[in-house]
Amino acid sequence: MENDKKNMETTAESVEKEVETTKVEEKTFTRDEVNKMINAEKQKEREAIIREYESKKQEAEKLAKMDEDQKKNYEIEQARQRASKAERELEAYKLKDETIRQANSKGIALELINTIEFERETAESINKKLEIFEKITKTEREKAIIEYSKEPSPKTGDKVDTTPKSGYEKFISNSGI
Repeated sequence: MENDKKNMETTAESVEKEVETTKVEEKTFTRDEVNKMINAEKQKEREAIIREYESKKQEAEKLAKMDEDQKKNYEIEQARQRASKAERELEAYKLKDETIRQANSKGIALELINTIEFERETAESINKKLEIFEKITKTEREKAIIEYSKEPSPKTGDKVDTTPKSGYEKFISNSGI
């Protein structure tokens, strides 16, 4: 019986013990604050499910009111819309794939490519963007090269050459030749 009581420790108590042992320097929340956050997320999820249910219910009511020909036409239109959407998604994937190939060949960073929304772009608009990205990349590389070349050459030290010179070297350095 005592073992059952020990095992029946609530989740909140176990979480509190874990937080105490880890001593995280993050903001701590009270139990009420955590419950409010959880309830808010649950409410959002409920509302999303209710919206989906309502739309499906309206769809079913709409279909129930239609006669056979209207139902067939409606279903055909729905199938066309799904097919059209699938084709657009496929084209977007193909366009992205080709864009990545071109970007790699031109030395364009993939971070720039990830800014493009391929579903809304055409091949021509992407080519224009690739040209802009290529110019930006070249400009940045040139800036880096110029900045690197501006650095002074490394010094070998401030020592003066104290090695003894031969007679000929002394003659040339003294005569100014």
